[in-house]
Amino acid sequence: MAIQSLQRFGLCIALLTSPAFAVDKSAVKEKWHTPFDLYLSAREAYDMKTQHPDTVLFLDVRTIQEVHYVGIADQVDANIPYRLDGETWRSKSDGVHGSFSRPLNTDFETAVGNALRARGLDKHSPVIIMCTSGSRAPHAAAALHDAGFTRVYTQVEGFEGVKATSGPDEGKRVVAGWKHEGLPWSYDLVAAKMYFNFAPAAAKPEAP
Repeated sequence: MAIQSLQRFGLCIALLTSPAFAVDKSAVKEKWHTPFDLYLSAREAYDMKTQHPDTVLFLDVRTIQEVHYVGIADQVDANIPYRLDGETWRSKSDGVHGSFSRPLNTDFETAVGNALRARGLDKHSPVIIMCTSGSRAPHAAAALHDAGFTRVYTQVEGFEGVKATSGPDEGKRVVAGWKHEGLPWSYDLVAAKMYFNFAPAAAKPEAP
């Protein structure tokens, strides 16, 4: 066990000091900064996970419906929603448009801990968080920071990328991101990666 701990510690140091795994903080929107200041592009997240498959936990924190209908990255280890699918309609100020509520998953931090333990890892192991566009991941990272996790990276462009600000695709998520970088993904969901494996027993969603 002592040797394993030293190996993990060495990996953490290597990851933190490697220029191959780092988006500069100045290139990240201030509102997306995290207490860890550890940021990755989609390609960097892919490289880190594929080079260290057994010692890095890669999380998709989108809702169950999002991964079901939009797809999921092949390299993701677990889908653990930071927010859950809700049914309450929330109107925007124009009175025409709106969205459904997404309540916080109060079991999020516990479920991440369960996912780490399932892989023989702990709160000091490197964790990568990916959401839709990079806006949800910082909040999830902050929650893990408050819960005592120490090495949490955010993938700053998300699974679908960020919205174009001009041109014919203005308002559409066509800029960077996992999908638009051509990285591996699928609509086929793997049972072992789904949330029901990691949620606390009292909060488990329906499993097959």
